[in-house]
This record gives sequence, C-alpha cells and structure tokens, in this order.
Amino acid sequence: MDLLKVLERLREEKPEVAAAIGNLRQAVLANATLDVKTANLVAIGIAAAIRNQDALTGHIKLAKEAGAAKDEVIGAVLLAIPPGLNSRRVI
Repeated sequence: MDLLKVLERLREEKPEVAAAIGNLRQAVLANATLDVKTANLVAIGIAAAIRNQDALTGHIKLAKEAGAAKDEVIGAVLLAIPPGLNSRRVI
C-alpha cells in the first residue's frame, strides 16, 4: 500500500480528516524542540527501524526538502540498524 496515495485520496474524499491529520503533524512539530530537518532525520531512523517503507520514503523526501544532505539521510538509516535488529524479536 502506498501511504502517500492513500493520503491524497483521503484529502479528496474526506478533507476534514486529512486536515486534522495535517494539524496534528503541525502541532507536534510546533511543540518539538527539534528543527524540521532534524525531526525528519529522527523519523527516518524510526521508520527504518520498524521497517515502514511508506514512512521512510515520506520522511526522506521531507528531510531533503528541509535541507538534509545525502550523508545525513544515510546516517539516520545506519543508526537504525542496531535497534532495528531487535524490533522483530519474538519473546
């Protein structure tokens, strides 16, 4: 499933819900002490660790738009490898 396509369809069919999701994202960013680039680099690491391809793709795009260099994006993914190795462990 392509999350970006789902969100676009949601904007078309349920604009109030899409706006609420957008408002939540903006409220979280406004109350975080991280700048937009850093917040998206953190989100890249999280998405990589939990293996969420749609989130990873989206946050890479947003991080680049916020000025992240290729090496910063790669670094965020690399930092996710050790914790990500344990994210699928069955207890």
